[in-house]
Amino acid sequence: MFSITIPSFRQVVPEDERPYTSYKVHVKVAGRTHVVEKRYREFHTFHRKLKKTGTDTPDFPPKKVLQLSLRALEQRRQGLENYFNAIIATGTIPKSLLTFLKVQNLNRSCDSLDELGTDNGRTSRHQPILTFDGDPYLTPLDDKRDVLVEGVLHGLYEHYPVEPENSSSSS
Repeated sequence: MFSITIPSFRQVVPEDERPYTSYKVHVKVAGRTHVVEKRYREFHTFHRKLKKTGTDTPDFPPKKVLQLSLRALEQRRQGLENYFNAIIATGTIPKSLLTFLKVQNLNRSCDSLDELGTDNGRTSRHQPILTFDGDPYLTPLDDKRDVLVEGVLHGLYEHYPVEPENSSSSS
């Protein structure tokens, strides 16, 4: 799975330059999320380079806006997110996009979105999980059930059977 979201932006005020807006880009590749920050200028440069390669590009948010208000910046953020979603919706992810977003560890060409989730023989870094139905050290030796032990067992083991106590109800 490959997805791109731009959930936020922030104003950056460097000492030697004019203030600019930085957009936080979340890139999700095969279950892992990677975050990069980019300026609008970098997005625009990427768009121009992508167009030069002959790739069919979607509409790009305009560079000039009347006033850079929060509303205009939010519209630009949404426009950038829509732009990237339109690129990946084609089913072919340009290598230049992966390079631009600093996506690493993909040594092969991504001609299909389905290929991004495969490991091609690589071993998983996840460890298998081993669970038990009960803990022999917490199980009481006699038939009397301890409320504390029952609570711990129920909290640790999702499917721990809760047996109703045999209590006589007096009327």
